[in-house]
Amino acid sequence: MKSSAAIVFRSDKKEEAEELARRIGSQICIKQIIEAKSENLEESCDFAIVVGGDGTVLKAIKHLKVPIVGFKAGRIGFLAYYKIEEADRFLSDLREGRLVEEKRWMIKVYFEGQDADAVNDVVFHTPSRQMSEYEIFFDGCSKLSFFADGILISTPTGSTAYNLSLGGAIVTPNCDVLQLLPIAPYYLQNRSIVVPNQRSTTVRTNKDCEILADGTAIGRSKEIVITKSEHYFTLLRPDYYDFFMVLKEKVGYGRGVRHEMDNR
Repeated sequence: MKSSAAIVFRSDKKEEAEELARRIGSQICIKQIIEAKSENLEESCDFAIVVGGDGTVLKAIKHLKVPIVGFKAGRIGFLAYYKIEEADRFLSDLREGRLVEEKRWMIKVYFEGQDADAVNDVVFHTPSRQMSEYEIFFDGCSKLSFFADGILISTPTGSTAYNLSLGGAIVTPNCDVLQLLPIAPYYLQNRSIVVPNQRSTTVRTNKDCEILADGTAIGRSKEIVITKSEHYFTLLRPDYYDFFMVLKEKVGYGRGVRHEMDNR
């Protein structure tokens, strides 16, 4: 019996999505081809194929409850493993049972009686870029104070996103931790701190700050509370997927001097 799938694409990658559908349609029942921002996604299928980059996968996750297979059509591919031209390899992995489920957790931010989930991160900052004093509280522990533009709270999945560009630590996806990082601090406090995700984290300031979840503005407040969300998403990966190889290939981390010399 054929597997069934929906194909979800970035707005400028419709042709690539249709091409992929033609290449795999003889072996997979394609139930739907739809843009990632749509909420009318087919859920009566075995999995969804997302064509785009990591940002497209982030959009699709919010509307999908089935496992996701990512096909790269962007620059970075931490969440999207295959390329369009590797459709045959994907079909081979599917036939041979080499696709394994990788369950990822999200974080939840609470503010002003509202809440929202984030896959990568939550940013709490002053929209005017005026610095503010931010206080961070962990369960029963002494507070930390930072004079900065804002605070970034990221998941292990998000450690290679905005967190990485700010100089935060890279965290492997299977770790159960949160990472907090002051954004443009006045003092030399631009080191992140990693805490268990079982605890709640409160960030408080005396100014009305903007809250962004995965880059989307969701409201304003003087205080947010971050916890591990009850929601998860599932990626389908080939069993030979290597996170550290992706780091080396995509961001150049850990390639070593010999690699640089060999490519000159």
